[in-house]
Amino acid sequence: MLPALAVVLGGSVGLTAAHPQSQRREVAAFPAGASWDIILNKGDTNLDSLAGTVSADVTAIDIDLFDNEASTISSLKAENKQVICYFSAGSREDWREDADKFKADDYGQGLDGWAGENWVNVKSENVRSIMKTRIELAAQKGCTAVDPDNVDGFNDNQDGFGFDQSAYADYVKFLASTAVDNKLAIGLKNSLDLIPDVVDVIQFAVNEQCHEYDECDRYKPLTNANKAVFTIEYGGNACDSPAGVNLSILIKDEDQALDTLGGACKASSGDFKQPTATSAASQSAVAEVTSTPTAAPAEPSAGAGDEGEGEDEEEGEDEDEDEDEDEDDE
Repeated sequence: MLPALAVVLGGSVGLTAAHPQSQRREVAAFPAGASWDIILNKGDTNLDSLAGTVSADVTAIDIDLFDNEASTISSLKAENKQVICYFSAGSREDWREDADKFKADDYGQGLDGWAGENWVNVKSENVRSIMKTRIELAAQKGCTAVDPDNVDGFNDNQDGFGFDQSAYADYVKFLASTAVDNKLAIGLKNSLDLIPDVVDVIQFAVNEQCHEYDECDRYKPLTNANKAVFTIEYGGNACDSPAGVNLSILIKDEDQALDTLGGACKASSGDFKQPTATSAASQSAVAEVTSTPTAAPAEPSAGAGDEGEGEDEEEGEDEDEDEDEDEDDE
């Protein structure tokens, strides 16, 4: 069964200016209640043979963008899996292959409990350029969607930049528009305060510990719109969904390593069970969302790329738009 497609209206967004035109794009839909799994650290799992390891009932699998080859993603898709590719959009991780692309003023305070990881300046044009390249890499590898993490740095000024919620809402909209331009779906990772701002430009959400923090009911706008909410609880057996909310729940190890598969449970049940395959009707459902072009960051960082780079990128994007129009004419 082929993944469902969502029709998305979105404009192509450059790093220094927004293009006013809107274009029709098709990205995968993730219906509420869809079954899923996640493995971000390989542990004892052979990632090269991941396709033969994931449960046949799982319809979506969340994996690391950098640690998995295009061949692994292709094999998973051949087994009718929607492949969500994870990367951190809100932090610099010093072990990633593109860590040297960040400038000194692109990142600030360290993430509490995560060595070698620092919050990034979400208004920096250079940071946005790096994330645009990551999303393009996801498209090149054949991912179905992206799962950009750490977009809640505004909470308690964790990032150290003093940005408010609106700055992160703008950043997520930039990521969403870039994903749409690359025909990728996109999810919102945690950051529940942003739901009202971005519900129309995302296709699903990924949450950690909404049961533990008693906030699962805040996802009602997404599941009411038939958008999946993929949730993880670390330990315990919290398999219930609040009234009116259709969660896709996994119970993972308390160490939060996310290095093993399995742990799915049905809502309203305290028993661990393999996920039930999403029905053909819900898989073929088509959702229509609007992706609004976002303007350039209001306060570009001093470390942003030079104007020549921005102009080159805009010209390249204009050429892409011309190609899209030619394809539409055909």
